[in-house]
Amino acid sequence: MPSRWTNIKDKTYLGGNFGFNISGNLIYFSLSPQLGYKITENFSTGITAKYVYLGPLQKDSPLLSYKYYGGGAFARYRISYSLVATVEYERLNVEDINLNSFQYKERVWSDVLLLGGGYNSKLSENAFLQLYLLYDVIDDPNSPYRYNYIFGPNSIPVIYRIGFIFGL
Repeated sequence: MPSRWTNIKDKTYLGGNFGFNISGNLIYFSLSPQLGYKITENFSTGITAKYVYLGPLQKDSPLLSYKYYGGGAFARYRISYSLVATVEYERLNVEDINLNSFQYKERVWSDVLLLGGGYNSKLSENAFLQLYLLYDVIDDPNSPYRYNYIFGPNSIPVIYRIGFIFGL
């Protein structure tokens, strides 16, 4: 008879996103781990953490750096072998960029609610590539996703995401 901990281990999976880029004098680094739990064969939920840094490559550069961090929760439903529906909530600590705010340039919390769907592609027995198209329901003026909206920061709040899942 399997123990309760063996059952939890079999239903738990890790995933997330990692980003790194150097362009000119700028460096971009992003880390977003996820820990998920399969409630049923098609439905899972979990928690996330996020850290992003964008800034100059050299410390004595006049360019400013920008970082944000936080965490959240997600739920996913597998519609078919490859298609997935998802909802994600994140609470991110960001710099207030709203010029009309009393907290301009101070650190504030930004809420993000992403709804959408995606495509899973199997890479190996326990590894999948994920491609998502997500709609930012809240569209907070300080959302760090605004400058990643597919059609620009002041248009439809839709982003895309590419990530990996291991152990699903």
